[in-house]
Amino acid sequence: MPAIKENNSGWEYTGRNSKGKPKFRRPTNQTLDYVKSYLDELDVVYLVREAATLIFIYKDKDPVSMYSPRYAYYYSTGRWGSDRRNKHYHSKGIEDFMENYYTTSEEARARWADKSKGED
Repeated sequence: MPAIKENNSGWEYTGRNSKGKPKFRRPTNQTLDYVKSYLDELDVVYLVREAATLIFIYKDKDPVSMYSPRYAYYYSTGRWGSDRRNKHYHSKGIEDFMENYYTTSEEARARWADKSKGED
């Protein structure tokens, strides 16, 4: 495996994907304990998959099953996506994710209702 190179923006080159495009990641340097305590402060429900450095962050306060609407958040790199994990986005850490990207199911329904009325 080639050496990981780092630049001053925090992004690290990690090699190329199967299509030959360069891959990058930006470590958050946040521990699982830190992320869990932050989510506990916000009273957000989550499920930890420690082997994959993954936390499922639920959109509802009382999820009815472990497959309720949720985000997949990788706390070591700040990558996140829907629970289907077919497309990922980047955040700078758990604070950035929660402030800029996280929306509850209620907020999403209200936003889509506004869009259907043509208000957005």
